Amino acid sequence: MSEGTCEFSVVITTHNKGLFLRQTIESVLSQTFRDFEVIVVDHGSTDNTKEIVASFSDKRIRYVYETNCGLSACPRNKGMGLARGNLIAFLDGDDFWYKDKLRKCKTAFDDMPDIGVVCHNLAIMHDGKIIRNASFGPYTEGLYRRLLFEGSCVGTSAVVIRSSIFYKDGYRFSEDRNFFAAEDYEYWLRLAQRYRFYLISDVLGCYRVVDNGLMMGNIDADTVNVLRILDSHFAALDAGNRAIRKMIKKRRSSVMCGAGRMYNHKRNFNEARRWYVKALGEYPANYKAYIGVIAALLRFRLGFK
Repeated sequence: MSEGTCEFSVVITTHNKGLFLRQTIESVLSQTFRDFEVIVVDHGSTDNTKEIVASFSDKRIRYVYETNCGLSACPRNKGMGLARGNLIAFLDGDDFWYKDKLRKCKTAFDDMPDIGVVCHNLAIMHDGKIIRNASFGPYTEGLYRRLLFEGSCVGTSAVVIRSSIFYKDGYRFSEDRNFFAAEDYEYWLRLAQRYRFYLISDVLGCYRVVDNGLMMGNIDADTVNVLRILDSHFAALDAGNRAIRKMIKKRRSSVMCGAGRMYNHKRNFNEARRWYVKALGEYPANYKAYIGVIAALLRFRLGFK
């Protein structure tokens, strides 16, 4: 694709999110920047998703159904492959944007032709209430190492990329099942090795935490997959360097601690304790893991962040 027929292609991926999808689509249609198309990729929904999309008469909306392959990467890649815009914006079917999101992202790309990826901050919603804001970035020249050793500082529903990253350079979300539930993180790691990222510090959308969603689904498998992604990148580092080895262990321990925190949130204190103990075995100086073990033993639910 040499030049898009619109400025933005908004790729909405959804699976049985009919309860929230109307608000998601309406948040796009209410944007102050109007030059966009909407591609709704229905990933095997069995609810009223198709009817909800059909209820909108806006000709900029396209609906595509595909069989559920079990990976979030599949519908995202499908949507990108159909995109006709110069820029591709991702939006999950239960999240939504504020009205100036596209306009502010467009300004960022226009002002800085050398950037490939724009992200902004998001509000976090749980049980219908905003519980906090997620602050992403800052994005520096060493973003790849930050993503690798400190975790993802990019939110999928807050990301816009140049379509050339997909069409010209061939960057797709990995459909490797060993990366399930962490495909987005793996994608940002690869993009950060080549492209410049830019953060808009404004909160321009809302991410909805759903207890039965990917984030809170199969915690063990998802954690192992994140560790696989990290290890695939750690393999390229100098394992003989003591400082590097320490950073690797600290990062792996942090991921294990995250699994403990999610089990704690679900009040599965035995599994929480198991993961916190594993985190201490990886990196004994992880004080958060000590707190987690004590909380699990006392059967005390920690704050969810």
